Amino acid sequence: MRKRFCRSVVGAFGLALMSALAACQSPGKEPTFGADLTGIDHLADYLSVSNFSVNGAWGAQAGKGGRTTCCAVIPEKWHPGLKAHVKWSVSDWKHGGGDFHEADVPVDQYSRLGHMWVHFLADGSVRIVVSDIGPYATDYPGPHDLIPQKHPWDDYPQSWVKKRPSLVEPASDGSN
Repeated sequence: MRKRFCRSVVGAFGLALMSALAACQSPGKEPTFGADLTGIDHLADYLSVSNFSVNGAWGAQAGKGGRTTCCAVIPEKWHPGLKAHVKWSVSDWKHGGGDFHEADVPVDQYSRLGHMWVHFLADGSVRIVVSDIGPYATDYPGPHDLIPQKHPWDDYPQSWVKKRPSLVEPASDGSN
């Protein structure tokens, strides 16, 4: 009889503990989707977005829209106030050097899942568009700003040589 009592107490305690833990859990997370990620560089011809990330998902170098990485996690359904944390670095090929940036960027409203297009606009702002239509299409819901066809590393190679000689040839004082 004592064994039966102990089992009942242990069983009741276990049931109470599981109920308490279940009550403390947060409600289920919203369903998410892994969207392919592409950066579009709208910056001046001597600047380039060297690399970027969205909520920790690496996006490589932004360009004309041909480079895609996987995957940025987004909610299956858009909701007001949806933002993504974007980090990016910009190389200045004309003057040498560059800058690092980060911002919480609003995600444009979407009704269908698709590709995540991250636009680095000429005014320094960033815009995120989720769409199954690409940025060269006339019915693309994102910006239709000019996407420069550029290769600043070819157009401004001497700026890096002058500013950072150790990247191209050993320094004359042998300090490399």
